[in-house]
Amino acid sequence: MSTFINIGRKLLITSIFRLQCVSQFKLKPGYTRSIHSSTGLFIKMYMEKENEYAYSVLENKGYAINIYTKHSSEAISQEEFQRLNKEDWTKKTTQEIFEIFPIFGKYCSQHSLCISSEIFDNFIDNLTDTIQMATDSQLKTLFYSLNMWPETASIRTRNYIEVWAALDDECLKRLKNWSHDEMLSFISLFFMLNVTRVSDFSWKSINKLATKANQLTPGQLVQTLFFVGVLRKQPHDMHNLEIHFSKNFACFSVEDIGIMSMGFFKSKCPIRSMELASKIINKVIEDSEHVHEVALAAILKIIRYSVKQNKNNEIFSLLDVLQHQVTRLSVMCNVHLALVGTSSLTVHNDCLTKIAHYIMDHMHETRLKDLERLIFTYGTFNLIPATKDNFFSKVIEELKKPERFPEISQHGKSYSCCISFFGLVGIYPVDLISKALSPEFLENTYGKHMFSYGKELLSLHNSAEIFCRESAMNRLSEKAVLLLSKKYTDYVPSENYKKQYNISEKMMLDIMKVLGDCRGGQNYVIAEHILTHHQRGDIIICNDHNGKPMPVKEAFKNDTFGYIRKPPDDNDWIVLIIGGKNSLIQNCNVPTGQFQTKIRELAALGYTPILVNFLKIILLYHIRNMIGARHDDAILRHRKLRAYAITYPPCPCCSQNGGTPSSASFRYCDRRCTDRYSCIQPTSV
Repeated sequence: MSTFINIGRKLLITSIFRLQCVSQFKLKPGYTRSIHSSTGLFIKMYMEKENEYAYSVLENKGYAINIYTKHSSEAISQEEFQRLNKEDWTKKTTQEIFEIFPIFGKYCSQHSLCISSEIFDNFIDNLTDTIQMATDSQLKTLFYSLNMWPETASIRTRNYIEVWAALDDECLKRLKNWSHDEMLSFISLFFMLNVTRVSDFSWKSINKLATKANQLTPGQLVQTLFFVGVLRKQPHDMHNLEIHFSKNFACFSVEDIGIMSMGFFKSKCPIRSMELASKIINKVIEDSEHVHEVALAAILKIIRYSVKQNKNNEIFSLLDVLQHQVTRLSVMCNVHLALVGTSSLTVHNDCLTKIAHYIMDHMHETRLKDLERLIFTYGTFNLIPATKDNFFSKVIEELKKPERFPEISQHGKSYSCCISFFGLVGIYPVDLISKALSPEFLENTYGKHMFSYGKELLSLHNSAEIFCRESAMNRLSEKAVLLLSKKYTDYVPSENYKKQYNISEKMMLDIMKVLGDCRGGQNYVIAEHILTHHQRGDIIICNDHNGKPMPVKEAFKNDTFGYIRKPPDDNDWIVLIIGGKNSLIQNCNVPTGQFQTKIRELAALGYTPILVNFLKIILLYHIRNMIGARHDDAILRHRKLRAYAITYPPCPCCSQNGGTPSSASFRYCDRRCTDRYSCIQPTSV
């Protein structure tokens, strides 16, 4: 029965391979039709550099088996090879077939013969038929023997796929009888062949190990999480591995932690326990002078992916220590060091400045993708590094070099994003923007269909419309602008449309209601998209030259959605930007680059932009809850008080400032005099 199963499997593999290898059909002369397939179909899965480093650490610590051992086999002559190739392998014993396999592999390596050659079909068929009769030791030997053959173009190359697929099937059958160490050793052998990600045995073994995480030794846990990273897919019980990791944290070195961090990050699984994240940060601080750059980069990735709030200033402390290691780290590691504070909006000026100095000295080594990330980081923090030469000018010069053109052509989306991030610091390089919006570049990078265009293109187009209007440069078509505007903007919240709004949307509705009550009705306040490259809309109100509220309900009624909307007249048009919890940089109360850019763009169009402070609004919500529903008068005053958060100047009516109640605009006291309800005099905006 097993023979028939093997025959069926081989026929299926062969038929799939033949279909995949077809590259042309009999069509009109001169016409070639390409066959499109998934990325992993033909590409050889080469061992990544960081995986190679991680496995060498596992080997040196004695956790994993040595997969680089060279198994010697006798060399044969050409005559002997031809004689052996004519043998009737159906009459040979299992041992004889297993012994000749590495001999063929060595001969083919010496003479550049591929395993896919038809001369090996008969031998490979008999080999795969006999694999089921191999002992566990012989099974391991077959992995090493297969690795002796010349490297194939793809893991799905004919004959090669038949051998490793047969080994995968046989290991899967024996899985239930193997110990944890045996499972991990065989996963290592699949890793040696670079087929771990497509191996059913590897995936099911990792799931089994994760289920029994509390039984794993520290060395087995490190191996398991390493292979989770290689698979790039988290097992069903990933949280068990995290819990066991936390319990045994004292057993691990910083290199072990780096390897396990790869497992979490590559499988897109953040660390849930902030206690464990704090332990990792403190461990890196302790061993900052000796940690390997690959391990450090992996740890920085998982910290950025997991830690969204900078409690106890841990991220700042980490950056404060690691700033002294910048010069010994690689470009890639420095990029991740710069990025680590972006998720929690923690800025360390000295560290970022040192990274900028280092990158400027190694600009030619820095990939386009890394430049994109760095511009994003500095843009997010509104930081212009204090370098001798302007950092951003150096990057722009680098992007204009002819040596960069092939990389830009290959990674066009990174180029477009990089250019759009310059807008976060108010830099708009006309020639680079024009190149990113050129029809040739768009077709080469995004294809012919406009729906595949990224948000970065809409951002570049709108920035050019606002700040480079007089420049002769490429723009997106009107059709593309309208399509992308609809694709990348959210619906503005409305009380007439009931849905589960997030806290920022609820805040927007609440502020609109308060403003409507204060200004004379809902005709005096609207929510619209003025800048369609920003995801969320804003609240718009208007005052005449005497400060009197003006109706705005019909102001933008005739405008086509998707275009930039300018003020309809010369009155004072005020735009309230609802800042979410990530609108301000930690510890400095400064808007992030994204919000600062929006403020700058609105001001350039003629609006008066005001950023609504999320933290102050939340404080007022807490005050309302403390007041209680029975104090109707206090609640009414509190509802008016909420609007005081829309501007930042000190409260002029506070007795400490010696001011008097203002009748022109709302004010909220920075001295936290929120309990002085008697000093609040709400008036119309």
